[in-house]
Amino acid sequence: MVRGFHTVDHVLQPTRNLDQPRQTHVQPQTQNPFSTHVRLRTVALLVIVLGPIYGAVMGSYAWLDGHREFHQQILQMIYSAMKVPMLLGITVTVSMPSIFVINSLFGLRDDFRASLSAIISAQAGLTIILASLSPLTVLFYVSNTATQAYSMAILFNALMFGVAAVTAQILLAIHFRPLIQKNARHRWIMRIWIFVYAFVGIQAGYVLRPFIGSPNAPTDFLRRESFQNAYVKVWELVQQVMFGN
Repeated sequence: MVRGFHTVDHVLQPTRNLDQPRQTHVQPQTQNPFSTHVRLRTVALLVIVLGPIYGAVMGSYAWLDGHREFHQQILQMIYSAMKVPMLLGITVTVSMPSIFVINSLFGLRDDFRASLSAIISAQAGLTIILASLSPLTVLFYVSNTATQAYSMAILFNALMFGVAAVTAQILLAIHFRPLIQKNARHRWIMRIWIFVYAFVGIQAGYVLRPFIGSPNAPTDFLRRESFQNAYVKVWELVQQVMFGN
């Protein structure tokens, strides 16, 4: 458990280790400027362990809101716990080939491994942040008495994912710092990654729904009409909440 807390601290505070190589000038050729990055095995473990925490909380809506008993909602909680790690994994997997091509076009293919390490390190941070937001989601579910309660729950979870994603991009910028110092074109790689990741993530999240589970619908792993345009549906949802359409 202590080792696990050290790993989390290492992910959330990479600046300590980033500054370390600059404090010594002994044998600089042996120093690894990317030593703060998190190993893929560690990222996978964090996503598998912490991702389901927020997923299960997402899926508890109908129970915490009083529409269903716990035993009626447990299957949705299990489905949602499984799908959060799936969402993160699918988003990274789908986004990565385009980033590899862009790295090559920018003449940065030799640094792709370091770029990948920075990206997966930020994914570890995103998972930790998302799990830490779980109590806020529980509080919102319990206190949500709005007329459009289910729609509000969807938008609130979208906000939580947005907060986690934006905070994770700050970690991404920290991990990309040595690469940008090496070649300023890496700043564009980082910006392109953020755009591609957000674009793919929103659509992947829509395809994998339901994460929350409507109290008026049966529990399903996937909706039958999953393969639709997520951005159109999100806009329609915002209109529904704002104007009651």
